[in-house]
Amino acid sequence: MTDTATIYNQSTGEARTLEHVHADHLARNSRGEWSFAKPLPPGWDREPPRYRASIDLRPSQYARHRQEPPFTSCSDTHMWQFAERPIAAGEEIETTAWPHASMVPLNETASRIREYFTSHQKSRLPQSPWRAGRLYLDDGLTGAVPQERLLGRRPEPAVPSPIRAAVG
Repeated sequence: MTDTATIYNQSTGEARTLEHVHADHLARNSRGEWSFAKPLPPGWDREPPRYRASIDLRPSQYARHRQEPPFTSCSDTHMWQFAERPIAAGEEIETTAWPHASMVPLNETASRIREYFTSHQKSRLPQSPWRAGRLYLDDGLTGAVPQERLLGRRPEPAVPSPIRAAVG
């Protein structure tokens, strides 16, 4: 009896049931095209993110903070930079702003945003993860590395030409 596994094409939704070793090979070497996880439904990235507040949160005392990129750090753990009003613990909210680190995601969009927010350099993040009605996660550091930086420059000799000692 052979051990089988089902893998899914993340762009087309196609499912294949293969021997486990072949499915594992395809999933590992397809650069994300095939996976053991079922693909998300079309339009999942347009669903507004929903969160549950796990602690009481209050807005910043300065309204201008809501118009700035996320703070790198904050000493007040109950202050949420993007809050427009006080939020009670347990309250469910829908927002396209960056979440507070204590918020619990309630849908896939919110899960992706929170994971990205907690794992990337905040000073590089845009003001919001939402652009043109859909999820847009980019910190300006993703993408291909320029070829020159990847290969580097060839080291030049410290002395441009050999030094000859005069004999005489």
